[in-house]
Amino acid sequence: MSSIKYFIEKNTNRLDMDEFLARELNSAGYGGVEIRKMPMRTELVIHSSRPGVVIGRRGSNIRELTYTLENEFGIENIQIEVQEIENPWLNAQVMASRIARQLERGVRYRRMSYWILRRIMRAGAVGCEIIVKGKLSSRRARYQKFKAGTIAKTGEPSNLFVDEADDHAVLKPGVIGIKVRIMGPTVNLPGYVNIPEPEVMPSRETPVLIEEEAEDEAKEGEEEVEEGLEGITDLDELKELEELDGLELVDDRDEGPQEKDVEDSEEEEPQEEEESEIDAESTMEELEELDTLGETEEGGD
Repeated sequence: MSSIKYFIEKNTNRLDMDEFLARELNSAGYGGVEIRKMPMRTELVIHSSRPGVVIGRRGSNIRELTYTLENEFGIENIQIEVQEIENPWLNAQVMASRIARQLERGVRYRRMSYWILRRIMRAGAVGCEIIVKGKLSSRRARYQKFKAGTIAKTGEPSNLFVDEADDHAVLKPGVIGIKVRIMGPTVNLPGYVNIPEPEVMPSRETPVLIEEEAEDEAKEGEEEVEEGLEGITDLDELKELEELDGLELVDDRDEGPQEKDVEDSEEEEPQEEEESEIDAESTMEELEELDTLGETEEGGD
């Protein structure tokens, strides 16, 4: 067998195996397979969003897949490993399969395509494109494209950074094909320059000497004194202010004066009583003197 026929047969066998696994593991969120050729065995790494469905109860599904792959595809000493997909929204095969299954259940293709497109972009994808082909709304076949973000279509970036997958949904009007292209978040496209934002340096406080602080406090005290005497230039006014400061403040409330008046009246009442007693004594002495004078005059007569 020539080398050309060998590689053609090997690739066709791999495509047939990929289609078979996608059909058998459709409900498990099949996301692709990796074939690793070892000296003693062949390892198959199946990527799935639901690894428990791929393994089955007590490994029953794994044993069936191993038997089928050995007999139908001629793979010897096969060992199957199941790996969970970290973010299924960034896997094109999982998204295409999900759209196809929902279309078979009767969901509108516009509604499902827009919903998947928003979820993919929300997961962090740089760009996404969904193409739906077939008899969508009439007897004549056509296609509808849903796109968001940036997708590389040509060159090496399209091979390295774009994940592409196809699937189909079988409906009553006919078969509808779905193609999904996703450009993941870890992309370094040529011609794009990423400029990081400058870091904000923390502000540093300027050191102040102790002597300068003392001088500032003295200046502040002088300014306060100057502000207090501002506008007073006459000596007479200064003397009046000093006299006013020496006076005691009197409350303007009504209770104060009333209480003082009561105290003053209480203090003045004893003085009036003393004066009245002195006047009574003086009048008695005068009357006694008059009586004595009257008696002497009568005796002389």
